[in-house]
Amino acid sequence: MTVKRSTLLLVALLLTALPLAAQVNDTYVIPAAGNSAGAFGTRWMTQFSVFNPQSYPLTVTVVFIPSRGGQSLEEAFVVPANSSRYSDNILADLFGVTGSGSLLVATFQDENPTVPNDVISRAFLVTTNTYNNRQDGTYGQTIPGVWAGLMDYDFDGISAVAHGVRHVARLGWRTNIGAVNLGRDSVTMYVTVFDSDGRKKLDNAPFPIPPFAHLQDVLPIEVDRGTIEFTIADRSQDAVVFPYAATIDQLSGDPTYHSPVLLASPGTIFSKAGFDPTAVGRKIDRKVAAEVRANAKRRANLRTLQSR
Repeated sequence: MTVKRSTLLLVALLLTALPLAAQVNDTYVIPAAGNSAGAFGTRWMTQFSVFNPQSYPLTVTVVFIPSRGGQSLEEAFVVPANSSRYSDNILADLFGVTGSGSLLVATFQDENPTVPNDVISRAFLVTTNTYNNRQDGTYGQTIPGVWAGLMDYDFDGISAVAHGVRHVARLGWRTNIGAVNLGRDSVTMYVTVFDSDGRKKLDNAPFPIPPFAHLQDVLPIEVDRGTIEFTIADRSQDAVVFPYAATIDQLSGDPTYHSPVLLASPGTIFSKAGFDPTAVGRKIDRKVAAEVRANAKRRANLRTLQSR
């Protein structure tokens, strides 16, 4: 794969506020979630909140996609009209597991047979907070639900960029990079790092991700207030990959989540007549969501998360 990003003007795709209908969806990905011990005495859990804005109840399905692959797990619960459901530790409360991974959160037609079969009628909101649980308080990072990921860069010319990243051991900063692959095939994510003055510190380092898997590792090079660019190589053009970066203050355990922005070259944008910025990237459609769900093991009957 030949990445030409460094020689092109980067143009942010979402330049203006999106209309309300574009901000809600019936399918989301939470790229990182955990219920595990971390480095330097940290203990990580993921708070989880779902809001149903509809005038009728929705059955919400959650699929846990474990780190490094393996058996995904599926569970569902009902959210009444205009209500929310909440968990302080979603991996323990809903799945009874420890470890880390990603979450697919969706409202499927077969679980909601009386609801009109369209995105807006099944739309809901979801957000999470992955936090370090300490005796003297908690330190957390909000990880919102997203639905537009990366596919093959040579096909669509789109990458994802996170900036202001700190990874300097002597200053107490550690950054992990990660991603979830929702496709049936392994893909390679490439990681490029620039320092604050635009000098390239790391050039297309490969980050292979198994199918239906979450993967996270330490950024392999130090940088202070730098920029990370993620691209995907997948000739099948079936990839649906959601990358991220998370920086930890190792002195306090306080984290910062970097949700990358999808970017494209001007040629990619202006070559498309009637360009719609809300349609950029590989959106999780019903087919993708159904394939992820089919790979999961359904657990017990519908559970009830607490209201708040």
